[in-house]
Amino acid sequence: MSSIFLSHSHADKIFAKKLAADLRRAGHGVWIDEAEINIGDSLIEKIREGLDQVDFVAAILSSASISSPWVTRELDIASNREIDEKRIVVLPLMLEPVELPGFLKGKFYGDFTDLSWYEETLSLLLRKLNPAIEPVQPSEAEIATLRAQLATAKAVAAQHEEALQAHQRIALRGKSEKLVKAILAANKKFPFHAPVNTTHAFEVSNTLITLDYLLWVIAKSNRKGGHPLEVLLSTDNKWREVEAMLEAYDDLLHAI
Repeated sequence: MSSIFLSHSHADKIFAKKLAADLRRAGHGVWIDEAEINIGDSLIEKIREGLDQVDFVAAILSSASISSPWVTRELDIASNREIDEKRIVVLPLMLEPVELPGFLKGKFYGDFTDLSWYEETLSLLLRKLNPAIEPVQPSEAEIATLRAQLATAKAVAAQHEEALQAHQRIALRGKSEKLVKAILAANKKFPFHAPVNTTHAFEVSNTLITLDYLLWVIAKSNRKGGHPLEVLLSTDNKWREVEAMLEAYDDLLHAI
């Protein structure tokens, strides 16, 4: 975040207030005279205090401001700071096409003369107030180490994936093609259920029972007071499979 003094003429107050609001919205501190100077304060002292406390002085340039003795005085103070600190302090903002004061000539300025380009020019100003931080480039040795770590991590991941695929092939062996398709579809939709479905999904009277389907049946049974699947499970004596699936799901939840 930067702090900015808006040097402007009273005639440009409306623009200055809008700019101040946008700068504050972007997170910057803005010093604008009518908000900072209280009745009884020394005008010159307060302006000098404001100029001394900020990072930048944004000079709103118009026919009114370049002929204003107050703006001229503010810019004189700011230009001295720029010389002393050997850095850019004054940021010219052209509100009307006027000739730049002597010490501002040659400086790049924000062009607000066409307010239809206000947002684009504001964006350039914000970029100046928030200069991009150059990322620290890692050394070749650090890059080599990172690549080696990445290669190791990929190899470990590949081993785990291979083991998982082998387990899945073994677990699916003996299951009908229709059930295998249902398991793969359910696992794609609910990846967290995959360890349970792959091992414990089953069929009862041509009904494919995956974990998500079983949980839906249980919820519906609780709401409605029963479900036709309960009859099928009892008829085909499949309650042990239901119990095994729910126990595996409980173990999975406890492993989180």
